Amino acid sequence: MIDLKNKKILILGLGVSGYAAALFLLKKGFSVKVSEKAGEEDIGGRIKELGRYGQFEYETRGHTGEFCSKADVAVISPGVHTKELYDAGVLPVGMPAIGTLELGYMYCVSTVVAVTGTNGKSTVTELIGHMINASGRKAVVCGNIGNPLIGEVAGLSPRDIAVVEVSSFQLGTIDSFRPHIAVLLNITEDHYDRHRGYEDYRSEKFKIFANQNGDDWAVINASFKGDEEIGRIKSGIVYFGKGKHRAEVSQKEVSINDESGANCFSIKEKDLSLSGIHNMENVACAAIVGWILGISAEVLVSAAASFRPLKHRTEKVGVYEGICFIDDSKATNIDATRRAVESTDGKIILIAGGRDKGGDYRSLTSLIKEKVKAVIVIGEAQTLIKEAFGGVVPVICSANMADAVRVSAERASRGDIIMLSPMCSSFDMFSGYRERGDVFQREVKKQAGKDMSA
Repeated sequence: MIDLKNKKILILGLGVSGYAAALFLLKKGFSVKVSEKAGEEDIGGRIKELGRYGQFEYETRGHTGEFCSKADVAVISPGVHTKELYDAGVLPVGMPAIGTLELGYMYCVSTVVAVTGTNGKSTVTELIGHMINASGRKAVVCGNIGNPLIGEVAGLSPRDIAVVEVSSFQLGTIDSFRPHIAVLLNITEDHYDRHRGYEDYRSEKFKIFANQNGDDWAVINASFKGDEEIGRIKSGIVYFGKGKHRAEVSQKEVSINDESGANCFSIKEKDLSLSGIHNMENVACAAIVGWILGISAEVLVSAAASFRPLKHRTEKVGVYEGICFIDDSKATNIDATRRAVESTDGKIILIAGGRDKGGDYRSLTSLIKEKVKAVIVIGEAQTLIKEAFGGVVPVICSANMADAVRVSAERASRGDIIMLSPMCSSFDMFSGYRERGDVFQREVKKQAGKDMSA
């Protein structure tokens, strides 16, 4: 691990993770500098709050070499592109840099379960935490899900379990991060606005296993069997997915088996709030993690049944005049939308668009032709999505969410589904996927009035 003792520490980015890191280090008595792109009018409250815990230097409206070079170690927030800062000379060559995830791990005394993948990370992270808490042990769910690990470590004990959602950006800045159980759900096209291509993105995801040894566990989607990266993993490997594995997945149930293949217990889809084959994979993954941790079959089955889907993830908003409205705002990439559409019965009016992330929309052409009546597009990616699907189904451009909901309702018939599943990030029009989903739900309820049923 990087030694921070007697070092001047530069925090790059004062978002949620950077703020938590700065707060933790100041409370520990470290010498801290903060560099943030936003203006002081946007982050003044955080600057003022940090000042309560010690003196520190800061700059706003950009990262400058003059300010940043006068530090010993940089702590990078997930939204900051490290390579660009080195290339621009903002960070001197040779200055050590770690991410806020690594910093949190350095001070974490708890067992760590880490979850990565392109899609399903938040659901699986929350479900694992739910299962652990149901067993009577204490789990803290944190990481990329909204509350960073570094913001939780002060309250963790050796008896607790930190269940951490980790992104490719965070894995790109680890050094010693070593989860006892590391989960890889899937890897599909995403974040080409930050990565050089699929192989670069894939390589970052596999770093979740880099520091594990024979005492640890890797829980991996069976689709990766035979991948050359698997041969580099030093921990015990358990697969989940379709086929004969420790965690078997079918459309209707999940089966957890022992090393010999004998069934230990099963979880039925009919008993769950989650649905669709992708969610059966999520349940299988969480259940085998719980089994490794020693949680009983009875608790795992009961906890899976009592778990409720997270907001903005194929969340049913309600039914109006026989039309079902679904909020899948968390679908910020193409494969997430594919999974949502595949798992939905009925014809769909799809509201999509936002800030493009570099994927191939045309990969969904056959699915769109089969299941979608029309696509209503919003945001910066309107033209790209219209070019991809315009020859397959009607594609209508809308100026904002209110108009998109109105146009969708005009085209829908009784029995249809209006689904917000954007395939894009939200930052062209909203502060994040949560605000986008909230605005969608508000507009649906506003236009339906009091006549919407649950």
